[in-house]
Amino acid sequence: MKNNFIILIILLSITFSFSSCNSVKYVSENDYLLTKNNIILNDKKNVDDEITDYIVQRPNQLVFGIPFPLYFYNIGNTKFESSFEEWKQNHPKSYNFTTKVFSKKQTLGLYNFKKNTHKWWLTNGEEPVIFDNKKAKQTANNLTSHFHNEGYFNVKTNYTVDYLKNNKAVVNYTVNTGKPYKLDSIKSSIESAILDSIYTAKKSESLLKKGAQFKYSTFIEEQDRITELFRNSGIYRFNKNAILVDADTANYKSDIDLIINDSIANVPFKIQKIKNINIYTDYSYNTKDNPIKDSLNFKGFQFLSQTNLKYNPKLLLNAVFIEPNSIYQDKTRELTRKNLRRLNNFRTVDIKYNELEDDYLEASIYLTPLKKYSISISSELTHSNIRQLGVSTKLSFLNRNIFKGSEILKFSVQGSFLDSKDAADNEKLLNAWEIGGEVALELPRILFPFKPDNIISKSMSPKTTFSVGTSLQKNIGLDKQKFTGIIDYTWESTPKKKHSFQLLSAQFIQNLNVNSYFDIYNSEFEDIKNIASTYFSEDISSSNVIDFINSNINATFESSNPTEYNTAQNIKSRYDIITEDVLIPSSTYTFTYNNSENYKDTDFSFFRARFVSSGNLTTLLTSKKDKDGTKLLFNTPIAQYVRTDLEYKKFWNPSFENVVAFRTFIGIAFPYSNSNTIPFSRSYFIGGPNDLRAWKIYDLGPGTSKTGLEYNVGNLKFLSSLEYRFKIINSVKGALFIDAGNIWDISNSKLTSSDSKFNGFNSLKDIAVGTGFGLRYDLSFILLRLDLGFKTYEPYLDNNKWFQHANFKNNVYNFGISYPF
Repeated sequence: MKNNFIILIILLSITFSFSSCNSVKYVSENDYLLTKNNIILNDKKNVDDEITDYIVQRPNQLVFGIPFPLYFYNIGNTKFESSFEEWKQNHPKSYNFTTKVFSKKQTLGLYNFKKNTHKWWLTNGEEPVIFDNKKAKQTANNLTSHFHNEGYFNVKTNYTVDYLKNNKAVVNYTVNTGKPYKLDSIKSSIESAILDSIYTAKKSESLLKKGAQFKYSTFIEEQDRITELFRNSGIYRFNKNAILVDADTANYKSDIDLIINDSIANVPFKIQKIKNINIYTDYSYNTKDNPIKDSLNFKGFQFLSQTNLKYNPKLLLNAVFIEPNSIYQDKTRELTRKNLRRLNNFRTVDIKYNELEDDYLEASIYLTPLKKYSISISSELTHSNIRQLGVSTKLSFLNRNIFKGSEILKFSVQGSFLDSKDAADNEKLLNAWEIGGEVALELPRILFPFKPDNIISKSMSPKTTFSVGTSLQKNIGLDKQKFTGIIDYTWESTPKKKHSFQLLSAQFIQNLNVNSYFDIYNSEFEDIKNIASTYFSEDISSSNVIDFINSNINATFESSNPTEYNTAQNIKSRYDIITEDVLIPSSTYTFTYNNSENYKDTDFSFFRARFVSSGNLTTLLTSKKDKDGTKLLFNTPIAQYVRTDLEYKKFWNPSFENVVAFRTFIGIAFPYSNSNTIPFSRSYFIGGPNDLRAWKIYDLGPGTSKTGLEYNVGNLKFLSSLEYRFKIINSVKGALFIDAGNIWDISNSKLTSSDSKFNGFNSLKDIAVGTGFGLRYDLSFILLRLDLGFKTYEPYLDNNKWFQHANFKNNVYNFGISYPF
């Protein structure tokens, strides 16, 4: 409590120092600091973001009602001497004192330090926004234009300024819109019979409806719709400038005449077909004048190359949607460009059209290939509970267009040197090693025994990935071998909907030297040996540690020796995790919906559903069993389970630079038949920097149990988070968040305690709640994050569960890259 009180005093002092800053420090006597804009719309105060977007001059940015950026700026000195000589003349006493005590060089360093400090405050702060009458007039004109475009032709806008004390000003904009005009009669004047027939066929899709409010934006959208309609119906020359609107307004009604010209530059609009399609597979601007040495005509497509043709025409055409003898369409042009770029084989893709005789078109596709081979190397440092230090290096090799169908072959090898704190040879800094390799082949099409074109067309950006990998750990992990194999199909049914079907995702993990576990992790053996000799007067060996724990470390021992009980159970838990042999042959389907427009979008929804089934077919292919009746393949237990994960995220952008983010997740996994538990690597955990941030990873659950273990997992998980993200100053951003969730056990195992199990709605009281705040530094290409989580509701406490440890002494620091969700 004493530490919390001191921290509270410090925070209050900082807040008071900021709030007491003179916000008009750099506002001259005849100027006024703009502190607020009010918009009164038809006698009601308006806070619509769309309306406030038309305000030209805004007050200084507020963070929780306080203009921190302005206060930052005011800390700096705008009149600090620009040169050392000037500073020396203006501060002779300071100069003489520091020169005598130190030296001229250190005095110059002191000057530079002060100068750079003031510069930092001024650069990272926000200078005061001085009220500008011209900008207020421009805002009033903007508001008038906006409502005029919305059909309020009699709108009246005015503004007044309230000059307050301390050179501050508030601007009040008053808008009286009057009655809006509505669309009445709507007719079209189209001289071209061709254009008229195309327009008439889709007239029902027109955005101009009788009785609708007159809006300029609706006419723009209708203009875009008609242009898109014509350009996707073969009218290559058409552009939106050929569309005019004549509006006759009276008595709050508008009669609309939609006029579409029949030509451009006196050249009539016609439906134009594509006669020739040329594909230059090795185009380069530097060699564009070189002669063509290799060419091939395939189904009306002319493939051209300045060297030997390196692409299989049949396979490359899977990414081309422009067809010979078809009418011109913008959408096939863009679809072709998009899919050719998706191949990751070409640095640039350019598509041009030339007009031929008889109104035919010639399409030319210019492809500039990337380098066929590329090599990359990367290194990283790792740290965990088991691996105190890890140094790894990865060498990757990439081969593009390996089978002349734009395929990509990836091969990588990775080597690591690790430091295990429990390894027998712990005198060395790096006492273990790990090597591994992976081969992956990506094909820009669905490779299956039968062609699924009727289900997954080439316009859905289909891709097939085959990958196999293996790794071997020596010393740490007990000479563990791991093999993985994946056959994955992905496609996009729409730009917002993506699908992934892993026909096979197999992982095989086998420990080759389990009997040496406690020889390798010698410190753990010494801990158990000490417990055995102290409390049971037994002298155990490294070969019977687990038998000793199973026989003696029980509830009776826990009641009298809880610390030693937790030590022994943690050692057994780690032993079970590290020595787990398992074969996981699964099939997975993932559906993703994301309606974001681009990576900068802050107002969108995201949904993902994932369904996994493991072991169903594999258990039918083998009859071999172990002593417990578990089916084996390669002498390894086969994991059999089903798992479903559902995740939903929603983002709102309520105001400038502010975002509200919501995330909820629910996952459930059922072991059955051949398995009693879910493999550790497929189980649910909670806590950590991207999860329930008030608890460390694996630190909570299942349920309300207080296991004291290092690794707590379950097969049911619920998590929900709400976060408010805001800008503090420049690249520094802040966040307030609340997380809630937990994991439970839903198996029928008699070994599971009742407080770990999920018991319907009654278990909702087991949901833990954490709150906190965070700081983020945005470097544009990467975002660094620090979140502080506080335990707000702890379901495992016996009495009062709220705010018992919500303090800085028990908070959890979370460092991360990018946003948590």
